Amino acid sequence: MKLLNKQIDMISWTSKEGVVTPVRFRIEEDGKSIVIRIGRILQTEKNMFGGTPTLSFRCASHICGQEHIYEVTYNSGSQKWLLKKY
Repeated sequence: MKLLNKQIDMISWTSKEGVVTPVRFRIEEDGKSIVIRIGRILQTEKNMFGGTPTLSFRCASHICGQEHIYEVTYNSGSQKWLLKKY
């Protein structure tokens, strides 16, 4: 996996208990918009980044017939999602 730190558009669920679950995201590649549905969440981690709580999700999805593992991060301070590693 290589480090990207690229901002993405994310659709996620938040339960009434406050648990955030990413569902799918959109990324711009070579001028095209690609939508990736999150197949499985392998690991979830709560971290602090610059004093702001973040949630990191290691996920797996089938993209173009191959399984890819990647990491998306939610920064609760800025309310932005990043494709951190791919």
